[in-house]
Amino acid sequence: MLCAEAIISQMEALIRESEGVIAQKDVENVHRMRVASRRVRAALDTFEDCLPKELAGSWRKEIKRITRMLGAARDADVQIEFLKEILPSTSPKEKLGIKFALNLKMKERADLQLPLIEALQGLEERGSLLEMLGFFRKEKERALENGVPIRSSVAYEKAWERVHINIEELVEHEQFVHQEEAIAEHHAMRISAKRLRYALELVRPLFDDALEEEISQIKILQELLGELHDCDVWEQDLKKMMDSLDKGSLELSKGTTAKKVKPGMGFLRRDRSDLRRKLYRRFVEFWDSQVDRGFFDSLLRKLEAAADQTSDLTSKAIEMLVGDPGKKVAVVGDIHGNLQALQAVLKDANKRGAEIVLNTGDLLGYGANPEESAKLLRSLPSISVIGNYDLKVFRLHDRKELWPEGKSKDKMLSFTWAYDHIKPSTRIWLKSLPKEVRMEIGGTKLLMVHGSPDSLDEHLGPETPDNRLEDIAKGAKADLIVMGHSHRSMSKMVKGTRYLNPGSVGRPDDGDPRASYALLQLHPFRVSLHRVSYDIKGAVRAIKEASLPKEFAKMIREGRAYDRVVDKGETIKVDHESALTTAWQVAHSYLGDDPHTEQVVRLSRIIFDCLAKRLELNKEDRFWLESAAILHDIGWSEGRVAHHKTSLRMILEEEALPFDRNERRAIGSIARYHRKALPSPDHAHFSNLSKKDRKRVTSLAAILRVADALDSSHNAKVKDLRCQIAPGKLILHCDAKGGLEMEEREALKKGDLLMRVAGLDLELRKEVAR
Repeated sequence: MLCAEAIISQMEALIRESEGVIAQKDVENVHRMRVASRRVRAALDTFEDCLPKELAGSWRKEIKRITRMLGAARDADVQIEFLKEILPSTSPKEKLGIKFALNLKMKERADLQLPLIEALQGLEERGSLLEMLGFFRKEKERALENGVPIRSSVAYEKAWERVHINIEELVEHEQFVHQEEAIAEHHAMRISAKRLRYALELVRPLFDDALEEEISQIKILQELLGELHDCDVWEQDLKKMMDSLDKGSLELSKGTTAKKVKPGMGFLRRDRSDLRRKLYRRFVEFWDSQVDRGFFDSLLRKLEAAADQTSDLTSKAIEMLVGDPGKKVAVVGDIHGNLQALQAVLKDANKRGAEIVLNTGDLLGYGANPEESAKLLRSLPSISVIGNYDLKVFRLHDRKELWPEGKSKDKMLSFTWAYDHIKPSTRIWLKSLPKEVRMEIGGTKLLMVHGSPDSLDEHLGPETPDNRLEDIAKGAKADLIVMGHSHRSMSKMVKGTRYLNPGSVGRPDDGDPRASYALLQLHPFRVSLHRVSYDIKGAVRAIKEASLPKEFAKMIREGRAYDRVVDKGETIKVDHESALTTAWQVAHSYLGDDPHTEQVVRLSRIIFDCLAKRLELNKEDRFWLESAAILHDIGWSEGRVAHHKTSLRMILEEEALPFDRNERRAIGSIARYHRKALPSPDHAHFSNLSKKDRKRVTSLAAILRVADALDSSHNAKVKDLRCQIAPGKLILHCDAKGGLEMEEREALKKGDLLMRVAGLDLELRKEVAR
């Protein structure tokens, strides 16, 4: 609802101002349309989850292009207005230079108008703006029909998340505030301040007038940085003008000389330089005053408090359960990021009539989908407590707890990876969960904890002695104690107190890999324990694609704890020659004798040897590249579509390959990027590499892309290849029989990455093979 409200008003403004921009009647049309386009961009980024995936990319591209063109036009308009304003107050000696600058700026502005008109008319012809407006109007109508409130917990969390991200972006540049010469960083701060302001304006309806003071302060900051930036742009423009005058490359009117123009240019430079110094002092004073009073922390606390107070589905779950104790409840716990298991459990529970979920904690750890699991759980009427694993994730990240020396690094990775792969809003939600929940439902006193009422870390399961359960009951003062943590299911009555442990959804520990949960009804009282088969292969595949340790996948497959599956043996290092032999064996098992693979391997080696020194690559890198080239097409064995992604999965999973975990991740990534998408931190297999290895993989993938392109016809047309590094370019001399039109087209297309990493343009020269 908030998404639709935010975008509709800005889209209407965009369309409304478009006619005025085209007619060029009022410079304020450009300004208003530019602001509207920026706010639409901010809304599209903030409410990305609301957008249709098939259209979102093209919408963003359209709006970004228009924003950029409107920005250039607006900057020119502002400069023209300034020059017109100061012209009357300048001396006769300076006026000629001011008029000269004014004429240049007016010409620049005129040159911008036609492309801007064509772009706006193109938008109208394609119907892009009306398409977007129509979509969001329908979304608003649907939300109103379904009674979707604008003030939902999801909306408040989204507001907190977006503003938190924007504040982090802004504060990242704080170190440059007191560096007057840090022009680029001040410009980056201006953009961050602008985004923060727009984000606050987007979510303002959630807070009535409670954010007005914060918005006004950010606006002051943005305007100060904006004026600083205007001065910096003037300095750059005037320097270019002066250089051009010195070189005689600017056309001057009759009777005008560079000498006559320069006094006006000098006046402008001094004026803008003096103004920048004054603005910079005001900016520093303003920033320091906001930091001293804790402005940003206060703003985040205000948004966080609103998010915490709005917990719609939790409140709904409590109301449903207290209002009707006869409703069936699915009791789950220890999900540990296993989305596939959670989906199967909730589906099974729904078939059995469950309407509410009780969650005993430990959402995070080991599994590859902690964010998606949280999102699914929170979409239902559910009541949760926090688990010990969840708490440790935050304690380790916040350095409130140290990882003991000698403990498994893989286990440590499970904590850090979980933190990095949940959104800020999910972190806030998890941190806000209580350690226990107490409710009285139809005369039954229910207590839900993670471990035991005495300790978050205590295991209560079938093996727990009755006398211990009796001791717990004395202090718990509850008829029903629901707990998790032990990963072993139990329903047991001891001296009038019922103990219910649903077992683990995502990581059972009893040798049965099926997901475990309990079905509960309080009036009349019924409880049953259930095991559910689920897509274990899918869960394992997700772990491997995320480049998480193989032991995590083994835990899922075998239904056992980490310490029981971990391989204590030493890793045997295989030499490169033996590893490549094995890689060829694996490739042949999937593809048979494949001339294309042999050709790509050969061409990759040649390009590598030519560029190794320039790209700072070594023998280990050559081994990675050759391995990836050998295996890059094994995904074809499962079909042509997305075979590069299939190759990655197979490299991660194929047990016959003698690579360690990091090598699998790196070699698989190189193979995956031989076509289509470029390396991206959004891809788990790539983002989990070290910074150094990401750079290596990018360079090697760039080489493989070109080598693969040079045999795009799969006819081995390139009989010999010679590489030459010339000034500013990499020349590929191809000895070939027949035409290389396809190969040249594909090499230039897929050579984009190589040109970027090597800093060289790519050129193909065909030579007749002997």
